[in-house]
Amino acid sequence: MDESRHLLHGIKVDGDDVEKTGGYPRRPRAGGRRRGWMVVVAAIVVLAALAVLAAIGGRHMAIHKGLDTPAAAAAASGYQAGGANEQEEGREATTTSSSSSSSIADEKKVQVEFFVMSRCPDAVKMEQTFSRVVDAVHSIMEVQLSFIARLDPNATTGAVCKHGEHECLGNIDELCALRHRLDLPSFWRFLGCVNSHVEDIGRGRDLALRCASAAGLDTAAFLACTNQGEGRALFRQSVENAVFAGVETSATVFVAGKKRCVEDGGWRECPGGYRPEDFIRDICAAYKGSAPPPSICAQYPRAV
Repeated sequence: MDESRHLLHGIKVDGDDVEKTGGYPRRPRAGGRRRGWMVVVAAIVVLAALAVLAAIGGRHMAIHKGLDTPAAAAAASGYQAGGANEQEEGREATTTSSSSSSSIADEKKVQVEFFVMSRCPDAVKMEQTFSRVVDAVHSIMEVQLSFIARLDPNATTGAVCKHGEHECLGNIDELCALRHRLDLPSFWRFLGCVNSHVEDIGRGRDLALRCASAAGLDTAAFLACTNQGEGRALFRQSVENAVFAGVETSATVFVAGKKRCVEDGGWRECPGGYRPEDFIRDICAAYKGSAPPPSICAQYPRAV
């Protein structure tokens, strides 16, 4: 029997083994099973290390492609960073950055404020006069629109306009175009476009969208502004500005915080003149920034 081999339950054992276990074969040692688990764990560790290296490599590739911010890298990977509030803040920051017409800080620019109504013929005339002004000195001027209307919390747009609901909507279009402009000349191109069809201002989206596209504005941001709360908030604020300033006549323009001129069936209250070169002269004279002004300003003295 010592020399014999037994087959019990499908397992071959030596005779000595059978004797030592009372006739039953000994259970195989657990060492082989442990070695198997060690191989599995080692494989998992290797795969995890490879995944980390792949992620690092993707990050380097994103940087080489110019996607050097976490949000950009996430977008390239198919993920969106941040919630709705963060996206809104990012869009507003982008708008503020892109709307600057030069490297001159906004606080150093000359503030030019228009108190107008979008469907008012006098406003159209003043804005046409300022086309040459914007072309000449847009790099040192910042424009603000304050619309003349009556605040009404029950109104759809938050205010009642002299020329009806269409004018209120046209006011919102112009404010959104100003907010999401590429630069000041692009906004003035938008104004010139809509002003050439005054009777259609505020009637549907066709005219405003066509003019926004022709002026080079971000049409997606422009439409979002006009169709959502941003445009109405801008409109209410602009009406509040006009009420606070006590201005009730369209069109009135302030330069550097001072009333400069009125167009109301004719120019009046314009002690410095009302030609484009008169406004250019006054804006150049009011500019106090350290960056060089446009060359045309060399023709006029600067404020001390």
